[in-house]
Amino acid sequence: MTRSRQEHPAPVPEPGDLGGSFEHLMGLMQTLRSPDGCAWTSAQTHASIMHYLIEETYEVAEAVEAPGGVNLPLLREELGDVLLNVIFHATMAAETPAAQGGFTMQDVINELAAKLVRRNPHVFAATGQGSEKLSAADIYDTWDQLKKAEKPERTGPFDGLPPALPALALAAKVAERAETAGADLTGADAGGQLPAFANEQELGAYLYELAASARTAGLDAERALRTYVQGLIRD
Repeated sequence: MTRSRQEHPAPVPEPGDLGGSFEHLMGLMQTLRSPDGCAWTSAQTHASIMHYLIEETYEVAEAVEAPGGVNLPLLREELGDVLLNVIFHATMAAETPAAQGGFTMQDVINELAAKLVRRNPHVFAATGQGSEKLSAADIYDTWDQLKKAEKPERTGPFDGLPPALPALALAAKVAERAETAGADLTGADAGGQLPAFANEQELGAYLYELAASARTAGLDAERALRTYVQGLIRD
């Protein structure tokens, strides 16, 4: 006996009904993952779709860094694609029993909301602290301190760095962590004084020349920087 096809999804909610729109979107993904849904979608795993989230994140960056300024129509589309990936992962996670670590989209939302409240006491605190005027630097420091308190297992300044970060982003993050911790990671092997850059255009030209020189020499600039930075934080 064959299963009947899924009913057509409910009509899109009226404008302004954010909750209804989100539930509609979740329902679409659940239908696609169902036995009578999309064979490709139902066959995917967290690992098999991971590269899509990375690609869509870069496309968000493309929209934000468009030559004429932020491309808002493109940004709207690409944010939707990122949201699709978030919902995809959360839908798959909900298929695993909670006792085995499974969770729902509601769990994701609730945990994020609690984190925003917890890490912004200058806004949400029940005491008079909420009215205290803090600088952006003070707020950043407080956020960092609260984050460290929440993750006591991270004892070193470089714990918790995402290993899949692009090499330049990884290098910048390591440099920031080193400065905060007072660690000396000046890159003594660089072989000379670096030029002073007046703006990002000059820096970009310098980085391009480095990458081009590396290619000519048959070297992988991305791998070289990543390996070097990883060596810095291991030593």
